[in-house]
Amino acid sequence: MDREPSTTKGIGINLIPRKGNEQRRQEMRDRILKASAFLFNERGYSRTTMRQISQRAGVLTGSLYNVFPGKEDILKTMIDMSYDSALKQYERHFDARDDLLVALAFPLALEFYSANKNKRAAEILHEAHSTWTVVNSMADRTMEWVAGRMEDYGLRQDRSEIKDRFLALLGAVGNLISKTHFTGEGDYRKDLKKSLEVFCALFKLPAYDLDSTVERMDRMLSENSIAIGDYHI
Repeated sequence: MDREPSTTKGIGINLIPRKGNEQRRQEMRDRILKASAFLFNERGYSRTTMRQISQRAGVLTGSLYNVFPGKEDILKTMIDMSYDSALKQYERHFDARDDLLVALAFPLALEFYSANKNKRAAEILHEAHSTWTVVNSMADRTMEWVAGRMEDYGLRQDRSEIKDRFLALLGAVGNLISKTHFTGEGDYRKDLKKSLEVFCALFKLPAYDLDSTVERMDRMLSENSIAIGDYHI
């Protein structure tokens, strides 16, 4: 006797790939950063709480703390992303070999320009300079940037020495940015020129025609809309 074809009952095969834990974590991280950027711009960094961020992002407060243990960790991530984006834009639009001082001091110009352009960016940068983990990360990124640009010119300096010099300089930069944040009276071109004078002294570079250097940096940043605080995460 012929057998009837066998049938399989109750077995379902889901052909839609499930998201892995890492992908879900990345998506949650992106939602948190977007929510934080919105709230920092709307309310200000100091008046934004982790609870408000979790509500805006649509995640449980416990899940938020699993991804970012504190608000300063969100701040560090946003500053890191902004720095990386700005430096990539510089490399895309400009040849670092055109002007060594402009290339080396670009991170300084970026901070002063951003703080002058946007009061929320001034607050964010003030908070950044008040948080050691963020300052240390900024110094690391700047160290790599400066070392790379110097190598473009065949110049070499010890990276740890570059970082130490920038840590000294960032203290002064942070104070000038805090002045802009609290008083709204910063003259960013004047502040940038002062910082360039210190920069040249620290790195033993000729400090000639700094007014033209400041003007070129200002034009470079404004024409290409490069700034910290314009969060597009």
